[in-house]
Amino acid sequence: MKNIIEKIKTKRYIHYIIIFIIGALVCIPFLWVQIYNSDDGAYHFLRLVGLNYAMDYSSFPFLVFPFFCNNWGYSMTVFYPQFVTYIPYLFGIISGSFMNGLKFYAMFATILSGIFMYNFVNEVTKKKSIAIISAILYLTFPYRFECLFNRYAIGEFSAFIFIPIVFQGLYNLINGDKKKHFYIAIGATGLILTHSISTVYTALFCIIYILFNLKLFFKKDIIKKCLINVIFILLMSSMFIIPLLEFRNSADYTILEPILMRSNAKNVATKTIEPWQFLKNKNEENPVSFILGIPFITMFFIGILAYKKIDKNYKDFYITSITFGIISLIMCTYLFPWRIMPDFLCILQYPWRLLGFAYFFLVPVCAINVYFLIKLIKKQWVKNIIYTLFIIILGIFTFIELSQYPTENTSKDEKYEKLVYEQQQIHYFTIIRDNMPVKAVLEQNKSLKTRDDSTYIISGNVNIVKEKKEALHLELEIKNGTKDTELELPYLFYPGYTVKLEYNNNVTKLSTLESERGFIKITLPEDIETGKITVDYTATLLEKAAYIISLISLIIFIIYVIYYVVCVIYYIV
Repeated sequence: MKNIIEKIKTKRYIHYIIIFIIGALVCIPFLWVQIYNSDDGAYHFLRLVGLNYAMDYSSFPFLVFPFFCNNWGYSMTVFYPQFVTYIPYLFGIISGSFMNGLKFYAMFATILSGIFMYNFVNEVTKKKSIAIISAILYLTFPYRFECLFNRYAIGEFSAFIFIPIVFQGLYNLINGDKKKHFYIAIGATGLILTHSISTVYTALFCIIYILFNLKLFFKKDIIKKCLINVIFILLMSSMFIIPLLEFRNSADYTILEPILMRSNAKNVATKTIEPWQFLKNKNEENPVSFILGIPFITMFFIGILAYKKIDKNYKDFYITSITFGIISLIMCTYLFPWRIMPDFLCILQYPWRLLGFAYFFLVPVCAINVYFLIKLIKKQWVKNIIYTLFIIILGIFTFIELSQYPTENTSKDEKYEKLVYEQQQIHYFTIIRDNMPVKAVLEQNKSLKTRDDSTYIISGNVNIVKEKKEALHLELEIKNGTKDTELELPYLFYPGYTVKLEYNNNVTKLSTLESERGFIKITLPEDIETGKITVDYTATLLEKAAYIISLISLIIFIIYVIYYVVCVIYYIV
């Protein structure tokens, strides 16, 4: 019995098994919770459906989806990173249902986040007992359940995977043996390809952490390795950054406009929470819960008793984590001066999103408190009882939290998925319109209500003899067109469309511009007696190059890591 307990406490593989089991258990509500009922679940489901359509009717890298927004084409992967599109898509293909794919992905992300939290805390404390307590707490904090079951905030709960990796790499670089500095590149690239908001705030906390350790940071070797990581981060995430910049420079899109997205300082300040909401939920229907939970609060405050016994080797880490955690909690509330914050910080829209960061920083603090308080007890059997009680109490609290996510109709996901495939075309009013051109959004309740799926003549004269459209392919046969005639094609404006004009046995490539309603506009270059216009979404060369850059950079990074690790093992570096 003693040997079994010792193995449970010290063997990493057993800890990974425990993390896997707990990660799977906390995702059990997906058996009855419907993604369709969540805040963002239907939106993320449609991204997978759209990607599936794009692979059938579009060109790599599939940045515009056919049939969406009244068959006008809609982009949902440029502004929402690829990791949380392609990985759930694969789970959907394997499981035979994209709704199920999203659920399996959520469990996959949950388990991975627990593993990487374990690795991070073990790196800092060198205590597997503290690491496993941290991982368990990280898997069971209440706000995680809100992200999974109430909101299905795929970007946020996916970011929980990569935040620990970033900070493990940063801690190792500044305070450790520097052998795992490349974790910074792995974690940061994962964040960029997962959730832009979490990326911004992780970068901010990393900068503050460096400032806290400025004397240790300003060494030639550390700065060199830091720059290497930054270069790899930018190159490997090119597949997201470059298309995003190209779209941004091509037109104004709603998601990038602070006023339309209500992501300016004034609006963000109105979405803060009251400090008491960390203890009790508001009395309203289906609120987002921000409670910290009695187990978490208790473990935090027992630090008053355990502080003097904490290992001096990571006391600085302990204090820094408390500082960052409390700052994150304050930033969730009206106590933080959001009204004077710059716009790049207000990208998060809802200040309470920082609750995830608060848990990340404070979970290791709670685990350290528990470990060193129990260490004061001399008899091992008493320690074992306390550890058992800790698991039981946390389990009961977690069970109570998870039981709050029921649904009456257990078939909504299946019905909605079937409906989407049956109707194929998706009206723009039935989808989140954040990725539409600003001009189109401003017209959504006006001219777009009556706009059909055909080409409009904006100015000039031309006879459209025949028009044939299938997904993102359009053919127009025209006659008697006059020079400078402007046509508005039935596609929302995104870069990557190729428009060709055939006349007089010549083929001319036409430039595309944005019309006053946010659609693609083309201009006839001269008088045309008869001709044919073909339109295809092919993506731009720059977008394709971005994916190639990311792939090549990833290969080089893997080679670099292998070389570096081998060199470290044999003491060459």
